[in-house]
Amino acid sequence: MRKKDSQDVLRKRVIIQSLIFLGIVLFFVFVALHFTFSSGLTQYVERNEFMFGTIVRLVVASEKRDPRIIMDAMVREMRRIERKFNPYVEDSIIYRINHAGGQWVEVDEETIFVLKKALYYSKKTGGAFDPVLGRLIVLWGFNDINASKHVPSDEELQAALKQSGWVKLEISGRHVRVDEGAWIDLGGIVKGYAVDQAVRMAKDMDDTTTGFVDAGGDIGIIGPKFGRYPWKIGIRDPRGGQDDIVGVIYLSNGAVATSGDYERYFEENGVRYHHILDPKTGYPARKAISVTVIGEKLVDADALSTAIFVLGWGPAIEGFEADGYQVMLIDTEGVIHETQGFEYFKKSR
Repeated sequence: MRKKDSQDVLRKRVIIQSLIFLGIVLFFVFVALHFTFSSGLTQYVERNEFMFGTIVRLVVASEKRDPRIIMDAMVREMRRIERKFNPYVEDSIIYRINHAGGQWVEVDEETIFVLKKALYYSKKTGGAFDPVLGRLIVLWGFNDINASKHVPSDEELQAALKQSGWVKLEISGRHVRVDEGAWIDLGGIVKGYAVDQAVRMAKDMDDTTTGFVDAGGDIGIIGPKFGRYPWKIGIRDPRGGQDDIVGVIYLSNGAVATSGDYERYFEENGVRYHHILDPKTGYPARKAISVTVIGEKLVDADALSTAIFVLGWGPAIEGFEADGYQVMLIDTEGVIHETQGFEYFKKSR
């Protein structure tokens, strides 16, 4: 009996050991398949669209939805916002406000949100960010890629300056007005808002969605690459070619905006005139050639990159960093200035 019992015990032990071994094997097979699925089989779909005067690149992957369906929704949302806030399209809300003869116009909550955000950064930056420069923008020809561009006369500039300035914009409840003759142009903030909304829509459709939206150098991250790795983003050399960079940052979430004098400009008598105007002078700002801002939302980084381009490197930057924004500025001599925290994003983690 003892011999039989011993054989039974041995047999059971062998079976248990075999099951344990099989379990270990299956565990590692599962881990390997999971890693392969998340790293190798996840398919990113890319799409390019022309919006907001630039090429918008969408890169999306999803575990639950067809990424092309998600991108369709993202593009529709961005085009809706582009048309709604285009001051030069007759049925847009901004066109109605601009042509209301100084009268109050009732608007929706989204419009109030964007205009209040614009006014917030106008006040915060001492007017360096200004959403009421429409007359100046049209005067220079920067309102349309096909518009004729020229250096205005002093008389033309002074006349346009009198019809410009964020203090001419008022908000009261759900009503908005701008002084008669003044024109709102939200080009320095609405693109960032549109990208933020597209990112939000992608996550609403599938919370596992990853990828990014790149709107001419203004980038909103949907989620980390393959769900775990940061995206590598090159910062363009403002005096180099299309593919030349001055540095690289890594982002798994959040947003980065870059404003540069190489985006939209023309040259006259050997001088470069770009689209980022100094609200005080009416001329293109001359304290930087490129500004990159990293933040949580692109709508904020977009407005700040424009404002800092006008302000240049100075004490105000410390205040922006205290609010959680990191800045790289390249001045007119080609010298690179960075906030202390900017270094953190230059390392892959």
